Amino acid sequence: MNDNKFAPRTLSTSAKVGLISLALGGSALALPLTVLAQDGDVVEIRMQRYTGTEEDEIFKRYQDMLSEASDGRIKLNIFRGGELVPNDQMFSALRGGTLQAIYGYGGYWGGQMDTAVLESGIPMAWTSLEEAQELWNERGLGELLSENYAQLGVHYTVPVFGGKFDLLTKEPVESLADLSELKIRATPSVSAVLNHFDIPTVYIPPQEFYIALSTNAIDGLIYGGPYDYSVLKLNEVATSYTEMNMLYPGFVDNVLVNQNVWNSMPEDLQETFMEVTAEWADYRHQKFVEWNEEAAHLFEITTLPEDDVMSMTEAAQDVWDAEAEKSPVAAEAIEMIRNMAQDQGRLE
Repeated sequence: MNDNKFAPRTLSTSAKVGLISLALGGSALALPLTVLAQDGDVVEIRMQRYTGTEEDEIFKRYQDMLSEASDGRIKLNIFRGGELVPNDQMFSALRGGTLQAIYGYGGYWGGQMDTAVLESGIPMAWTSLEEAQELWNERGLGELLSENYAQLGVHYTVPVFGGKFDLLTKEPVESLADLSELKIRATPSVSAVLNHFDIPTVYIPPQEFYIALSTNAIDGLIYGGPYDYSVLKLNEVATSYTEMNMLYPGFVDNVLVNQNVWNSMPEDLQETFMEVTAEWADYRHQKFVEWNEEAAHLFEITTLPEDDVMSMTEAAQDVWDAEAEKSPVAAEAIEMIRNMAQDQGRLE
């Protein structure tokens, strides 16, 4: 699995395909802007996802669902991460038309869109699937994101809620106080919260986790859920898993379509695309739930006290304020998040 946290994720490596660009005089010619291919009433959509071969089956299901629901009128051609363009350039390629659709993660284009980082997930923004769904569907975050993407020439479909985001350590942790003597791997936004409690943090990439834990370079890390840790075989060197309630779902992906491509689709296919994508997004989230449940037996699981969760929410306000300062739209989104946290009793 990928580094699904508050910075661009470290992705699985996949084979690059030779037909994507032509070397000419030492430079690469990117795919040109392409109008949505139509053959009669059939539309073809070229999409890139940021994930690797490990998720081929899930995305094949998405293709099949769209084809079946549209009676074969939607043909979604999905490329793995990096096959057409580097993952950190997917959003630019989508806006320019090189890609017609993407399965993405806002953390990649935080510098291009003022609400992208908070969309992907910031510490303590939501602590349950129900809270996240309420933000998107009832408090207006989904509509705000749709409008913000539209201004950039992109059609926003639905959020794709991810899996867990918790702490793995070599020794049991039952409170924030237990972390004060440990060195924890964390991304910058998470470190900004933990540093309020004098918890030492460091950032290292996922490929170094196993060695860092086994050599005591770090005592623990905040990265994912039981499934993520088991895939990296970290249960061989650390088995104490602490549910932090710092962010769940631990990341939020999206399915985006170039606005010109979207506008060229017949209205009935637009409706089909939206309905199928929402259904598939729910399925994808449930797979995260299942995978984590299946791997849970590998770890000894504890949960932080509610008082610690409230303390972390207070500590996260600096992170929230930094996001709000990006623009009036970002400030509006943060206000939605803050109001919900207050209504849920996590923030005074």
